[in-house]
Amino acid sequence: MDFYDKNTVENKAQGSKKIPLKTIMIGGTESVNKNMTVYEYGDELIVVDCGIGFPDVFDMPGVDVLIPDFDYLIENSHKIKGLFITHGHEDHVGAVPNLLMELPNIPIYASKLVGEFLKVKLSEKGFSEVGKNFRYHLFTPESGTVDLGSFKISAFRINHSIPESMGFAIRNPEGLFLHIADYKFDESPVLDKPADVDTMEKLGKEGVMCLISDCLGITSEGHTKSESTLTNTFHELFSKASGRQIFVTTMSSNISRMYQIMNAARAIGRRMVISGRSIEQMVDVARRLGYLPFSGDFFISEQEAVNYPQDELVYLIAGCYGQPGSSLDRLSRGEHECIRLEGEPIVVFSADPSPPGADITVEKVMNNLVLRNCEVIYSEIQNNLHVSGHAVKGDIERMVKLINPKYFIPIGGNITKMRAYTNMLRDMGVSRDRVFECLEGDSVEFFNGYAKKGRHYDTKQVYISSNKIDELNPLVVRDRNLLCSDGVFVVAIPASKDGEVYADKLEIITRGFIYVKDSKSLMEKSKKFISKKIKNSKIGGKDQSNFKRKLENDIGRFLKKETSMTPMVIVHFITI
Repeated sequence: MDFYDKNTVENKAQGSKKIPLKTIMIGGTESVNKNMTVYEYGDELIVVDCGIGFPDVFDMPGVDVLIPDFDYLIENSHKIKGLFITHGHEDHVGAVPNLLMELPNIPIYASKLVGEFLKVKLSEKGFSEVGKNFRYHLFTPESGTVDLGSFKISAFRINHSIPESMGFAIRNPEGLFLHIADYKFDESPVLDKPADVDTMEKLGKEGVMCLISDCLGITSEGHTKSESTLTNTFHELFSKASGRQIFVTTMSSNISRMYQIMNAARAIGRRMVISGRSIEQMVDVARRLGYLPFSGDFFISEQEAVNYPQDELVYLIAGCYGQPGSSLDRLSRGEHECIRLEGEPIVVFSADPSPPGADITVEKVMNNLVLRNCEVIYSEIQNNLHVSGHAVKGDIERMVKLINPKYFIPIGGNITKMRAYTNMLRDMGVSRDRVFECLEGDSVEFFNGYAKKGRHYDTKQVYISSNKIDELNPLVVRDRNLLCSDGVFVVAIPASKDGEVYADKLEIITRGFIYVKDSKSLMEKSKKFISKKIKNSKIGGKDQSNFKRKLENDIGRFLKKETSMTPMVIVHFITI
């Protein structure tokens, strides 16, 4: 009798359970970001990760970040026993301050690195009040088991592109669940120890009900290379750049990468300039914790850098995804407050563009840099500039064999990646009914040793506007898209005090829709159409808003028919 048969027999002997264990995928399934998973058993639940998402700069103008929909957690706040964070990347921890604005008393279990990072985030404007009551608990593989009612959680070491990354063993009445978010197997990590394969193997032998794990790299064959394979790359690039400015951009959370860059700079006698708020914060935290063991005089501020010979410095600069307004973006446009490009600088991109639209924004920044006489070095023309922190197919197969769970829930990838994961498992002899591909809001229920798709919980897109901490209404984003694409069509209609409209005196103003002087025929036709609609009409009282809304819709349909465009239509009544 194998584990699963034995489990079923034991459950029957104990009598049927009254409640299932539910896993609810709030985020991190159909996209690479906004990671958040809920484990719920009766009146108790725990949450794993709480990350931000990256907006599409073309479809979401003015949106800074996306965050998970917290409605389910707010509605069930009395059940929450704790929030557990797997690692310090923004797409897994970045939305914690926003969550604490809604639910300030949630206990948070995380590594020292994540704890320090959150303290910095919570000290910022807008979050400082909730930061005063921040309920942080140090949680590491050495911490032992945290007992939270029906849940018993322990951690084990995994590898990723940031130190102190963890997987979680979550024991509950329905068995052992392993939550392993972003991971890879790295036998020679730069700042970390190798993954604790022995512990994972022991957990697998114990019998795992479900493995919830990363599938982002599933479509790439082989095995992910070690981060340490990049060490020689930076030494060689810097050595060949004698007499020139050197700029390197990477993800602000990739501490291992930053260590290699700094080590290479020190080896050739250069000092470091850190540029960009996100990188400055992470470097500060990493130095405090000893991950970047470089003396204070090794670092030069942006303001001081202008007074040094530029061939004595290496700039570590934020903006590897071409983010508008980032330090690198401003530099590429000649608008940086402190730093100027001199001579023939070398700019090294040591990251792969992955957020939506990032390839376009990166290309724009690169083009600007080339026009300013920079030599831009990136993965397509130079090998060994970036190593992924994610497992690829060979590593994922290894994890499956190591854990050998009964059920699987892939996370951290899009729909296509999830399906590729399912197909890989099929080739390994795993039946389709043991794999659950979940969209945001989907749930899986575990009951008496078996699993099935549960109910779907409605989730909405939550936008956070630039320079604000509060939520941005989706209608505002929709209106911005309309304005960006087809402009605005404003109709000003005079009306008497008693509500009689003067159809023959209406005026039309457009911006970003048509050029009026070249569209006299359309303007006349539009006036006739609107005049006919409002002739002999009266406005006022409670019906005015309905009249206005119907008129805007009618005008919108008319313009769509005439031009195939959908400008924002605004009707404004002017009392004369």
